[in-house]
Amino acid sequence: MNRAVTLLGLLAATSLAAQQPAPAVAKFTVAGIPVILKPIAANEVIAVRLYLRGGSANLTPATAGIERFIGAMATQGTAKYGKDAFAARATATGVEFSAEADRDYTVFTARGVREHWDETWDLFTQAALHPTFPETEIGVARDQILNDLRQRHDDADTYLRWLADSALFTGHPYAVDATGAEASITKLTRADLARWHAQRMTKENLLLVVVGNVPRPELQAKVAAAFGALPARGGTAVVPPAPPARTPSVTVVQRDLPTNYVVGEFPTVGLADGDYPALRAAMEILSDRLFEEVRTKRNLSYAVFAGLQNHRANTGIIYVTAVEPDTTLKVMLAEVQRLQEEPISLPRIGQSINTYLTQYLMGQEANMSQADRLGRYELLGGGWQRAEALINQIRAVRPEEIQRVAQRYLRNFTFAVIGDSTKIDRKLFTSR
Repeated sequence: MNRAVTLLGLLAATSLAAQQPAPAVAKFTVAGIPVILKPIAANEVIAVRLYLRGGSANLTPATAGIERFIGAMATQGTAKYGKDAFAARATATGVEFSAEADRDYTVFTARGVREHWDETWDLFTQAALHPTFPETEIGVARDQILNDLRQRHDDADTYLRWLADSALFTGHPYAVDATGAEASITKLTRADLARWHAQRMTKENLLLVVVGNVPRPELQAKVAAAFGALPARGGTAVVPPAPPARTPSVTVVQRDLPTNYVVGEFPTVGLADGDYPALRAAMEILSDRLFEEVRTKRNLSYAVFAGLQNHRANTGIIYVTAVEPDTTLKVMLAEVQRLQEEPISLPRIGQSINTYLTQYLMGQEANMSQADRLGRYELLGGGWQRAEALINQIRAVRPEEIQRVAQRYLRNFTFAVIGDSTKIDRKLFTSR
């Protein structure tokens, strides 16, 4: 009932919104920097995202996590502001800055309000483009990153995904963890960070996305002033190949836990591929069926789902925590097989798609979320316009497409398990 009410409310709001002209998204180039602007006057928030292309494919084991380290140091001192002055100015104006290293890129973000747009841009460009990497702050940032990396083994879900990724991406650029490794973070120096920042922060590697109440001429002037002096080329972003083909496998880590954590990953296509909408729909249907069969009907788990990632070398996953992993996995694999072999009615497809689109649209309410979607599709999805087309593409998926992509991609699972190894039938886990 709640889900239906939510959907009806969203559809009503969407219908009203559809009567108003949608904000026009524009892509243009300023001083050699590609810029995407989505003007929004309905609120006062301005979201900024600066993408540095490359990610894991530009890293080696010796530099794993270096761009994460740079992001952690970005607000600790810049050419214009010391650490305390930067923090004081951000606090006084409500500006929020963050940085994140991903498999496909590193992104620097800022969020502020129109009243303090000049201050937002000033702090953002100082942090992203002009960090000074004070030696006094290097040790603090290093310790914070190392503590986070060490704690990853303490969280079963985080460690589980790391195990599966490590097995699936052996020999692939994604095998180098963009978030870092203890061996590399321990050895990186201030000089390493400064040199890497100078080499990679070039115009050919950048994409700027802005969503908010910003006139285009004003943004163009700011971009030209802030980015114009950057080198045109250098540190060219490397494009990773498709996920490697694998035979079914399972990695088991023995731990005395109340339940067993299980994830299965499989290579698949990314946002730019024509099969993505059908595969997205297929995974939503599978996730709903797993919930119904594993949790609701059999009470085998409270946590079960299927999903699709959004990387260039992409993967899908099935996940569960269960006291009886073999029994539970048999049910899950039976649902995978049913998706591959049995036709699905259009109304059943519509139920899962409507639920997904409700969540998708609600997730796009924030300006930063819209900027993230536009940037991700521009870099990985064949252009920002495809982000706008995704909803209609998913709604147009037919039953035969669901079966075709399920048959083609839902196979050769790379499983990782944390828990009681005596409960794991390796033959079952490597059967598909």
